[in-house]
Amino acid sequence: MSRSYKHFPVVKDQTGPGKRYAKRLASKAVRRYQKGISIGAMYRKLFCSWDINDFRFYRTLAAAIREWETSQVPRVRAKSKKQIQNEWAKHYYRK
Repeated sequence: MSRSYKHFPVVKDQTGPGKRYAKRLASKAVRRYQKGISIGAMYRKLFCSWDINDFRFYRTLAAAIREWETSQVPRVRAKSKKQIQNEWAKHYYRK
């Protein structure tokens, strides 16, 4: 088993047709730019990167446990603390 893990607990919107379409539009904008790209990083100014990857969720383990403790939703309260920690690790910690 791999021992690698995420060093920053973030989940991004990585899949879906919307992201694929946004990447396609970005590459079209860069290819059709008439003036030429003089500097390698200038392509970033042609298309906003937020349109490609605009969902980013950050949540620490302490925040997940605090939310579980204060939640009034029966479905959330039915889980144990160990289950909450495992779900957090599944989405935010493990690769």
